[in-house]
Amino acid sequence: MSEPVQRRSLLKLAASTAATGWLWQTGVAQAAETEAAPTEAAEACPGPLDTLVLGDTTSETAHTLTATRSDTVTGGLGQPARVLNPAETKGFWGGRLAATLACRPQGATYVTIKLWGSEKGEDLGRLQLFAEGKQVGHFHLGAVDPLDIAGADPRTPDRFYFHTLPLPPELTAGKHAVDLEIRAMGQVAGYALTAADYFKDMTGPSRTVYRLYTHDQPYFDPDPDDITGTLPAPAKRPSPGIEVVQKINARVLAQAAAEASRTVPQLDLWYLEFLARAYRMPATGAYRDSAVPGQIASSLDGIYWQHLSDANVVINSSQQWMGLGRAGLVMLALAGELEPLLDEFVIGSPGVIANAGFEHGTDTPQSWTAPGWGRTADASWSRDTTVARHGGASLKVQATQSNGFITVYSTPKTKIGKGRYTYGAWVRTDGVTGAGAHIDPLFFDADGKLIGGDHRQYATTGTHDWEYVSLDLDTPDGATRTELHLRLSGPGTAWFDDVTLVAPAGSADAPVVRRDAWAKMLLDSREYWRQNVPQYTNQAIICALGLYLADRGLSWLGAETAWGETRARGYLRQSVGLAPWLGPEDKDGNPTKPLGGAYYQVSRKGISKELGYAGNYGELQDWLALVHDAVIGIDGVQDTELHDHLVKMVKARAVFHYPALDSDGYTAMRYEAVVGWRDGGYPGKVAYDEGNKWDGHPLRLATLLKDPDLTSYARQSVADNQVFQVLQEAYDLGASARTNLQLLSIADDYAYVTGSTGGGAPLPMTPGQPDFVFSDEENGLVAVKHGDEILYASLYWRARWGVNWLARVHLITAEGIERSATVWQDVRYVPDGRSFTEPDWINWEFTTPDLPVPAGGYNPPGDVPHQAFAGQALPLAAAPADAPRTAPGQESPFAGRASFYRCAYGPYLIAMNTAADRTYTFSTKGFGAARNLLTGAKVTGNATLSVRPGSTVVLRKR
Repeated sequence: MSEPVQRRSLLKLAASTAATGWLWQTGVAQAAETEAAPTEAAEACPGPLDTLVLGDTTSETAHTLTATRSDTVTGGLGQPARVLNPAETKGFWGGRLAATLACRPQGATYVTIKLWGSEKGEDLGRLQLFAEGKQVGHFHLGAVDPLDIAGADPRTPDRFYFHTLPLPPELTAGKHAVDLEIRAMGQVAGYALTAADYFKDMTGPSRTVYRLYTHDQPYFDPDPDDITGTLPAPAKRPSPGIEVVQKINARVLAQAAAEASRTVPQLDLWYLEFLARAYRMPATGAYRDSAVPGQIASSLDGIYWQHLSDANVVINSSQQWMGLGRAGLVMLALAGELEPLLDEFVIGSPGVIANAGFEHGTDTPQSWTAPGWGRTADASWSRDTTVARHGGASLKVQATQSNGFITVYSTPKTKIGKGRYTYGAWVRTDGVTGAGAHIDPLFFDADGKLIGGDHRQYATTGTHDWEYVSLDLDTPDGATRTELHLRLSGPGTAWFDDVTLVAPAGSADAPVVRRDAWAKMLLDSREYWRQNVPQYTNQAIICALGLYLADRGLSWLGAETAWGETRARGYLRQSVGLAPWLGPEDKDGNPTKPLGGAYYQVSRKGISKELGYAGNYGELQDWLALVHDAVIGIDGVQDTELHDHLVKMVKARAVFHYPALDSDGYTAMRYEAVVGWRDGGYPGKVAYDEGNKWDGHPLRLATLLKDPDLTSYARQSVADNQVFQVLQEAYDLGASARTNLQLLSIADDYAYVTGSTGGGAPLPMTPGQPDFVFSDEENGLVAVKHGDEILYASLYWRARWGVNWLARVHLITAEGIERSATVWQDVRYVPDGRSFTEPDWINWEFTTPDLPVPAGGYNPPGDVPHQAFAGQALPLAAAPADAPRTAPGQESPFAGRASFYRCAYGPYLIAMNTAADRTYTFSTKGFGAARNLLTGAKVTGNATLSVRPGSTVVLRKR
């Protein structure tokens, strides 16, 4: 038998081949499928090459086990095992297990770990594999990940599960044994911006380690006597229940009342939107409250001043990438109520007193206050809607005793400059005696220190109609702000209205008209973000929402700079895959097209393309809800195509929700995270349509889109009693502006879902639903339901630098036993003639040019290990002809994307053609007789099959 083609040789061949040539590339797990190509199938071991049973003295001795900071325990189902303990001195690294196991001298060797699926908790830390003294893979989001990443939820309650990783073939070449090591460590914080925050100390014993295996086939098949456990009987979660909805509703209603009664600006855009939405909801205390429009207007004024003083407000707004677009949403939500206020001066403008006509407020006027020290017990103040000189309200003050006194003053303090200002107010009295009603301006410096007051100007006492009271005052030295006090000394009743402050002639400090001010901040936000659109799909959608809402706000304000609905909505269409994504624009509005002119953010099948399939970050329901609401919900703009596309995206994601048990062992559905590019922990969260995210909640999208299937998914979560647990988790995130906004409509949404009827289908992976094969060739993604057996596979797996021959699979058997694995596969691709050498990084397998983090991430404390895959050359696949040429080592959705994949894993053989214009063939030789799951046709064990462009064949052994 001739020698199989080694991976390094193939990579060298790829780098030297013309960019227009087509190569049949093979991973080390299988040889090239040509007549002359050798194969190791005849020599392949049907089971483990070697098995190390932890906690078993005989097995440990046979494998020369060395254990450091480790205890032997009896674990799940009474099986022997070991745990690794933290160091005596608190630190990141914990105990170690080192042993020697058999390997293949040529071709692939895999390592599989056996773990007990009932254990949970991030305090269990992580388990990292080492081979021949080198770290295998990366800590965070590498193509080869750790042996285990403990999460808050159990992976497979009451059962064992298996996780498989490949060893670099060069590491075992010519050897029959390999030195392996498991090192325990703490967790990592993926978004930390310092090494000290990134690496977490290991604080307790690790997850229990049961067995370690080596094998030469991608699919790990344990010996028959290897205990795996059984799937628990299904049980419905008994609690919590409807009280969670009631509890959430009580909290948001209380917050709505609090926001409506605010007397100072609200600078948190989440809460400002919260108030705008509460204003339209009959169940809230803010419903049609006349104080709300004025409160929102003054708050938008405050945000305007904040933006003027700090340019980073646009960049670091309450929602990153959205800029101040949410301010546009708030304007549109109360467009009719805010319209009369647009040509007023911005509160905070030089010489502008907030709410000078007392038109805004509830029992008391907004932007005015009467402190406890400023009134006697018999004095009172209120906003009077029965008496007014102009408009619909005035300030009413009264006292009943001869020594009665009250002062009401304006907030915030008003900006003033140097010179002589005129201060005035209209006053009406009824039965006033004593000193009477008067005004008194007070002056303050920039630090808020009082530097001048006691400038009283009195109105006539007794009873009289409106009288104008004023005085002219020079601004004291050092004064930059004034606070106008309206007072009553002695018994009687007085009303104040139409407070005035007139700047000296020729003053350089001109007040700003609200319409112009708001337009400026929306325009600044729109112009910055159109030139800085991020690439990842979730970020692109958020940014497009900001652009769209900012421009709709500009249109409403009548700004000449507004693009109009067609262009503004075009950015949203790009972000959700209804039009090619053209990326950031230059200052003149020309798209930069960083990925060419034909790249779509969402595949034709409806899955987001964050390079490849993303689990958590691909659950876009929260942002799709806001896209729908922004376009169709506000003012009812009709866009049937957009609505239908959003429904399509949600249904495509529904395929990636699978039956599992929750953290307490009850029946649930989880979203698939094991094959997710941007998922750093497993399993995914319990979710039927949406989990406990900051920016959304279950039931919301079903309520908005009103599609029968989406409503059915939501009703399924209610039937399983899981929605209440998810909502409880959302409640437990805390009463922040962000969470309260998303939970505001929960009572209405719950009522809609539970009261709806119709023939929608449950989630596709639900037991008893029909078998299917879902394939997304643009994402290299496959999902299979075969009876109660489920397979997820990402064939295009974290290949951000170049072709890596790796696939990620997650198989759940009908018996509930889970296997996850990173395996070699065969690929074909169009080379561009270059390659990238894998760096000696152990933390991240990527760079972050937008963050102050070194390439490859931070190095861990202590001696820094070397990467087992370092030095391996990854050939670059050719990008589309119109895409800019990126340098090797620059993350790209094209560099590692193959045109054809052939992945064999256990009973499955997947052949995927991602090309648009070329048919491929593949052989079933070495796989055995099978059935085509798409057509039902029987396939022999030595057949040659064709795969059309943009299609996938999935075979399962018979």
